[in-house]
Amino acid sequence: MAAPVSVASSSLTPPGHHRFLYLLAAVAQAAGPLLTQPFVQRILSPEQWGRVSFAISLISVGLIVILAGLPLIITRTYFEAGIGPKHARSLAGFGILQSAGLGVLAVACAGAVALLSGQFTDQLSVLLALLSVGLLGCIQMCLAVLRAEHRASLFVGITIGAQTLGHLAGLGAVTFFSPTAASYLGAFSIIVLITALWSAVAVRPGAPFEFPRVIKSALKTSMPVLPHSIALVLMLQGESFLLTTMHGPALYGKYGAVLPMALGPLAVVLALSNVWDTQVLSQHGKDPHGIVKRTQREGAVVGVALALAGSSAAVFATNILVKSPTVEQFQLARLLPSIAMGYVIFLMSTTQMVAVGKTRLLAVITPLTAGVALLAMSWPASSESLFFVGLVKVSCFAALGAIYLLVARRYGKGLVHARPLLIGLAATAGITAIMLSLPTDFVTGLVTFGLAALLMAGAAAFLFLKRRQSARSAEEKQQSEVT
Repeated sequence: MAAPVSVASSSLTPPGHHRFLYLLAAVAQAAGPLLTQPFVQRILSPEQWGRVSFAISLISVGLIVILAGLPLIITRTYFEAGIGPKHARSLAGFGILQSAGLGVLAVACAGAVALLSGQFTDQLSVLLALLSVGLLGCIQMCLAVLRAEHRASLFVGITIGAQTLGHLAGLGAVTFFSPTAASYLGAFSIIVLITALWSAVAVRPGAPFEFPRVIKSALKTSMPVLPHSIALVLMLQGESFLLTTMHGPALYGKYGAVLPMALGPLAVVLALSNVWDTQVLSQHGKDPHGIVKRTQREGAVVGVALALAGSSAAVFATNILVKSPTVEQFQLARLLPSIAMGYVIFLMSTTQMVAVGKTRLLAVITPLTAGVALLAMSWPASSESLFFVGLVKVSCFAALGAIYLLVARRYGKGLVHARPLLIGLAATAGITAIMLSLPTDFVTGLVTFGLAALLMAGAAAFLFLKRRQSARSAEEKQQSEVT
């Protein structure tokens, strides 16, 4: 096991190859449901598949509530002068206690409601999903320390254990044990439990209440994040509650079948945020060396690339993910990847607000935006218009990102560099509009996927050669100065 790295002995900026490792973690995280979904959807009945789809979405976004922004604060605390790493480990211990406690409370409350309503068996998959949320919360607290210590390889291993292996275990359970949502979630939960124990052993979190002042300061910063987190869950998960409540799990299953086209890009953004957050938080709201500006520019490029890659691959991917897909599902799959750009702007802006300790407005802006989003979603949801439900969702995230960009710039114009992010948002809208105007036949989908892949490969090669040439020029200049 690698020894923990202290701030004094490590760079505040993660090594460049860690982007690849975190992307590998994102690919592994997204690959779990993508690899298993085509098989699970065909094994389970439409109702049972709808329950699995709902549970996967609940797990993905339920973490946002249970974490309440604490992993970001753990990472920020790690880079404080003095005994920052020790404070961060104590905060991680407190976060594990919080996640476990909230997870148990959620299971107890939901279980009591299910028993009183006589639907305990039907809701068993939801209870197991809530248990997994609590365990994954514990894992995220440990990952926050690993991220600050630049222990990316272990980070990737734990992520693969918690996500990819969990979904593969679920597939094995419905194939060889029982074709029910409860079997899938039961096997998933067991793997998550094992991974949670592994992460705790690897990090060795400190005593939860060893530094009361640190806990108090962290809670002061994170408390406004709690209503913000709950509202963010409503924005991410609201359509699932609306569709399931209004029309039952079968209709949501049709929507959830293409939801990986949104969850996949979001997973990539969240994976790269492990590098971005460390770079931004270590600057404490300042940017003397242009690190924050480069990070935000990189985020804009990633958001556009994800929109292009996801939308161009949508028809091809939907034919794999969905049994007998409809035209509406094809178009929804083309639309959903564009959510990543709005989320990038939201992430860059709110991370800077955390960095400077200005989090109070989080408790106001996100709940108001979530309320507007739910009201706007309710109309297309009532008429079973899945595409327009997705359109409202994507539009509201773009609006949320733009609002927080303006708010963060109120605290300092240098906190968020608006130009590249807004250009990225406009480019994403243009790409999505073009893709939606194309036919949905398989040949067109294959051609757009191939052209986009060639374009992105060419752009990546150009950037690589340009960076290599810049490095060579810098090296030659340095040698000439020495001689």
